[in-house]
Amino acid sequence: MEERARGIGDAADAMTDDELETAITALHARERELLVAGDSEAAFDLMGTKFALLSTLEGRRR
Repeated sequence: MEERARGIGDAADAMTDDELETAITALHARERELLVAGDSEAAFDLMGTKFALLSTLEGRRR
């Protein structure tokens, strides 16, 4: 799991702000679809990725 988080962090660091915003929007939409479909486990996994991207973006804006 730690390697996965590191990989997500590395990918987020390599993205531009626009790419991060696009990815966050797409992940949020997919997360909602999964929740509506009743797949809360998959939605929770996406939520973790989305929060990692949000954290990277917020860190840049401070």
